[in-house]
Amino acid sequence: MKTLANIILIQFMVFGFSICSYAQERVPTTLLTLEQAISLALKANRTILSSANGVENQQLSITAAESEFDLKVFPKANAGVSDYYKEAAGGVSLEKKFEYGPKATVSPGVGWTKTGGTIAEIGVGLEIPLLRGFGRDANLDRVRSSEYSLRSSERSFYLNQVNIVLDTVAAVYDIIKQDNLLRLYQHQTERFKAHADAARVKENVGLASPMDIYRAEIKLKGSEEALVRSQEAFQDAKDRLKLILSFPMDTPIHVSAPLNYQPVRMNVKEAVSIALDNRVELEQAEDDIEEAKRTSGVAKNRLLPELNLAMDYRKSNFFDPLSRTAYDDEDRWSISLVSRTDWARTSEKVAFQQSLINVRTINLQLEEKRDEIVRQVRRQLEALIKDEKGIHIKKEQIDQAEGQLALAQIKFDHQMADNFDIIEAETELQNSKANLLNSETDYILGTYRMRAILGTLIER
Repeated sequence: MKTLANIILIQFMVFGFSICSYAQERVPTTLLTLEQAISLALKANRTILSSANGVENQQLSITAAESEFDLKVFPKANAGVSDYYKEAAGGVSLEKKFEYGPKATVSPGVGWTKTGGTIAEIGVGLEIPLLRGFGRDANLDRVRSSEYSLRSSERSFYLNQVNIVLDTVAAVYDIIKQDNLLRLYQHQTERFKAHADAARVKENVGLASPMDIYRAEIKLKGSEEALVRSQEAFQDAKDRLKLILSFPMDTPIHVSAPLNYQPVRMNVKEAVSIALDNRVELEQAEDDIEEAKRTSGVAKNRLLPELNLAMDYRKSNFFDPLSRTAYDDEDRWSISLVSRTDWARTSEKVAFQQSLINVRTINLQLEEKRDEIVRQVRRQLEALIKDEKGIHIKKEQIDQAEGQLALAQIKFDHQMADNFDIIEAETELQNSKANLLNSETDYILGTYRMRAILGTLIER
């Protein structure tokens, strides 16, 4: 009865597993080449989209800064009761600030008196900074600062694209590597299981000892553990790529990429020259210096005392409805010098000295960045040379391991040795193949990193 229940339970589990497998098979698998994965990442990656939003935000900041020099229209209206002759008034104020600092104002308006009379008036004003605040550098500070922020955000967007491309390439080749390792460990597990089964059969007829079984089973357990770890790493690699591409985590994917590569042949001097010409970090550092010098000039302008020339002209006309008479009021005008400045100007002087220190600091950072790029180029070239040599060594190790396995197989087949030599030879061969796969994928990733260090990975 218990046996029947177990059979029913097993059949139910198999049936349920078949249903789940069928449901999974109905979900279409997304097939991706390396180029397709990179293209999708550049379009859909959340980090890149956030960076693009930052660029758009800085573009709006420029529009807001430039609006300071637009023609502005301010409607004006008031109504109330007072001992003044006007009961209500309305009009507009037109203001225009120019890039060198002058600010012009035109204010036409009309008012109504208690007796029903009408007052029409117009005012014209002009304010010109003579010392502090005069000049395009001082007045376009906000615009120039926004333009600098936009350039910086565009470079940051480009660097994010470079990093995402590198992450995508690394994820794709990690999937391919783990897939190949999975197959190696599956083959290794099958081989060690075959050795264990063969040792049991031979033990029954006296051709093998319990040590032969024990040895094969130990290797089998180790291979099974490696297989489980490889399965987990394979799934983690696919999940990592899905995150980069902003795919749902339950999306089945299959990637393909070439494992062949072209050896990098470039001398250090040539590589350093290319990197110094193309790295966007150097361009950013040079722009930082220019921006620091510009802001230092603005800080120097603020050391000047504030002295403005203010001119104002007003003319009004009164119309009395009772006498149907219009009266011209006298013209009113004024010209004055206006100044309101802290005599010591301590904060302005300190700000200017700090701006000079900032210029020197950023110049040092530029030199440090240039040296760091040279170091990166040399280090990556050395790493590629080392990896290339390692690939040749591992290929030789595979040849040696294959020869060792062939010899061990001959000795084992002729009863000249137990299964120790053949198991060790197979283990050595599988490890050599796995090491070669790791070295080849590392070299391919290294070529992409080299292009990123040279600043030629993607076009701007």
